[in-house]
Amino acid sequence: MQWNDWPPSDPTLMPGYEAWRAGKLEDAHWFFLERTIGHPDCADVWRGLGNVAWTYRNFVYALACFNIALRLEPWNPMCWGNLGLVRRDLGQPQAAIAAFRVALGLDPGYAPALNEWANVLFDIGQYEEALQLYDASLQIDSRRAVVYHNKGVCLRKLGRVSEAVHYFNNALALDPGYQYSLEERDRLLEKEVLVTDVEGW
Repeated sequence: MQWNDWPPSDPTLMPGYEAWRAGKLEDAHWFFLERTIGHPDCADVWRGLGNVAWTYRNFVYALACFNIALRLEPWNPMCWGNLGLVRRDLGQPQAAIAAFRVALGLDPGYAPALNEWANVLFDIGQYEEALQLYDASLQIDSRRAVVYHNKGVCLRKLGRVSEAVHYFNNALALDPGYQYSLEERDRLLEKEVLVTDVEGW
């Protein structure tokens, strides 16, 4: 699976996913909730409901939904990736890493799990190890601005400012409106200018 495999296998579920991605969370919530009645054995319904709950930051509810999706499709690395994502947000880094390991065991080319695993390592201060996983994710799929951004943040944390700016610029080359990279890059450049001015004074 690759990054663009988020669409459900059943095209009739697309309106719910599109509503979620457009930020229409209430519409998406009711869309998926209604379909849990008629399609309780459809993993994509529960995944969609879990996505909405995760966006609402209701991580306990999201975990329950993702667990149901996982029971229905235990072979799907995306289900394990979602489980890892919500375990991270629940402050359970080792459980998150375990889920990402399973996702990658099922599909070694599943780049999202590498990126999210790296994020967990970043959270617990293992920055050098995180960089290796960001690189591995980019080797598989170099089209996602968020991974360049995440690597840039990690490099900034390590004090490697010029490299961090480079990766924020890479993110912006892919997505010029990516606000997080704009803010990070501009903050670093502004700081660099201030330091130069002070030294020149």
